[in-house]
Amino acid sequence: MMVLSPRMPYALKEWPRMKRAAEAVGFKVVGVRDPRVPPSEWAEATEAAGEPDLLHTPAIDQDQAAALGALNHSPASLVIRCGQAHPWPVLGVMPDGPWLAVLRAREAQLKSTTCC
Repeated sequence: MMVLSPRMPYALKEWPRMKRAAEAVGFKVVGVRDPRVPPSEWAEATEAAGEPDLLHTPAIDQDQAAALGALNHSPASLVIRCGQAHPWPVLGVMPDGPWLAVLRAREAQLKSTTCC
């Protein structure tokens, strides 16, 4: 899950690429928007970024996002397995190689826990 905000300039522009890269290696990717961004600001930002498909991105619950540490920087990506989020969000935008390496590392750490 990636928490997006137009207040970080590369978040919306890089989201499609990062999403495609993660999906290409088998991750299910979900985008949510920062709940502190008003809908009008979100709409303007998605239009300005040329990403109209992001217009209806749901906002994550603010308490949930805060508990997950996903409101300190955007984008903030969380690797979740069996309802458990890795305790360290992946912060920022990065090239595909490092992005996939960090996702796989977080996934490997979560695989050591038992699913209910």
